[in-house]
Amino acid sequence: MFLVFNKQKIVTYFVSVLAVIVLFLVAENIKEEKVVETVSGDERLLPVYNVETEEGKIAFTMNCAW
Repeated sequence: MFLVFNKQKIVTYFVSVLAVIVLFLVAENIKEEKVVETVSGDERLLPVYNVETEEGKIAFTMNCAW
């Protein structure tokens, strides 16, 4: 089996890999988890229901997990 790479494919793969690396680095830096201790001492993460802001924006999300 032969792999043929031309300049366009190499640039496309490089940009794709670079974008994934940048996204991982950004996600790692903005990760903030809120933890609540229950009566039994277990820790649970709380979902975000609303955010206080003065901007007129709406976010639509769907949770498909049962």
